Amino acid sequence: MTTTETPRWQRLLFLGGIIFGLALAALNALTDGQARNTALPPGAVARVNDATILRADLARALNAVSMGKRNAITDEDKAVILQRLIEEELLVQRAMQRGLAAQDPVLRNALVNAVTRDIIARSRAKPISPVRLRDYYFKNKARFARPERVFVRAIFLPSATAKQEKPAFDAALRKGAKAGDLVKRFGQQTPPVPNGLLPVRKLIDYVGVTPIAALKGLRPGQWTAWIKGTGGLWRLYLVNRTRARVPELESVRDQIEAAYLDERDDDALRTYIDRLKRSAKIELSADAPQ
Repeated sequence: MTTTETPRWQRLLFLGGIIFGLALAALNALTDGQARNTALPPGAVARVNDATILRADLARALNAVSMGKRNAITDEDKAVILQRLIEEELLVQRAMQRGLAAQDPVLRNALVNAVTRDIIARSRAKPISPVRLRDYYFKNKARFARPERVFVRAIFLPSATAKQEKPAFDAALRKGAKAGDLVKRFGQQTPPVPNGLLPVRKLIDYVGVTPIAALKGLRPGQWTAWIKGTGGLWRLYLVNRTRARVPELESVRDQIEAAYLDERDDDALRTYIDRLKRSAKIELSADAPQ
């Protein structure tokens, strides 16, 4: 490399920050929107027109450069990097003035994501009110309820063989045959049903709605009557069941907090966008979808 050639790390810093700079400029415009003609605010290292460059921005740039250098960052390097940030800011402002960010889908997406992340970050910075969290829990108890779970053994007799096998099954059951033995003997053509407790909605995927409805009122250790299903007959044996219940707040606090924060973030974003819409002039064509 010749002595007049720009170091690679400087070129990368200069070029790599353009998209981030555009997003930051748009974010400043949306969140602040005020020209500052006073002394530099605390935490700022420079001002470029109406935009400030924060010491934190400079520190991040210095850290990024230091990771690609063998030698320690010098004062001269720091001055060069700050000038690069200033030049970048000037180019960003020029790009915004010329509407380049609005024309490039990649940059538009970067701007939208940057503003969205900022709104959510501000929302997450707010403390969680114990009173509001408890109110949220009571209003949404059904969402956190643990559903009923059942453990069944199933027999399915296809229509082609049901006429012969059904009487043999009934006879074996009357003689006191155990459920496991009956399943082994008559369940050769039964679609596989997982062992263990399953949510009722999940069990429907295996045996269908009608057989599951027959479990209502059944106690563990009992068989349903024969149930006509698609292509044959079902009979279910209830091994065990757990009733639906709503857990106490403290036992699922982490889950409730996560859901509460997600909903609060969504509300904050929607409120922000609605405020932008109210202050904007939006016109639709006569045939625009509404």
